[in-house]
Amino acid sequence: MRRDPRAKLCLYCTGIAVALITNTPPVLLVCFVIALLVVGLVRGLRRWLTMLRLLAPMLVMLALFSAIGSRPTDAAAPVLKLLLLGTISSAFFSAITVDELGDALTLMHVPPSVAFVLVGGMRYAPAMRESWAALGDARRARGADTPRGIRAPAEHARMLTPAVVRALRTADAMAEAMESRGFGASGATRMETYRLRAPDWLVITGSVVAFALYVVWK
Repeated sequence: MRRDPRAKLCLYCTGIAVALITNTPPVLLVCFVIALLVVGLVRGLRRWLTMLRLLAPMLVMLALFSAIGSRPTDAAAPVLKLLLLGTISSAFFSAITVDELGDALTLMHVPPSVAFVLVGGMRYAPAMRESWAALGDARRARGADTPRGIRAPAEHARMLTPAVVRALRTADAMAEAMESRGFGASGATRMETYRLRAPDWLVITGSVVAFALYVVWK
């Protein structure tokens, strides 16, 4: 049985809150191991490895700056915290789709415009990256060399014009599609019907109670 996206969102927010208020390295390490097990359960190991590769330079820099004038245990805390936040996010976005997240936000009475901005950014950021890569491939297909050194900023600046034009065309087509589908109108329906069942309520109640007990324990 699929879990309601609202239960997943509640569990995600609880995990992020625990990571933010925790500063003890052993506790952060235990939470990281638990989060990594969840990543494996939701089959998000590939997404987590991608996140780790992108986050590695920041983790190294954070470790170096934290180690200056601090004890090793104090320096490990911010690194583990950042790694835990990334791992929790990887588990969450591996267990939920963008459409489910949008439905969860609207079901929780978040204004449709706000929910669309959040979900739209997640959905179209990869598309913009692919569009930029396609522009680079088009330049190389026309015989242009890959810009390096001091020429790189100027060459990339020239690519901004077609990139912005593509983005404006996409935004215009999206606005027409949203208008034709009655975006923001009252009585809008969803493709999926969600209902909080007993296991979902158990997840929500358990996460809230566990977070409250953790705050009292701290």
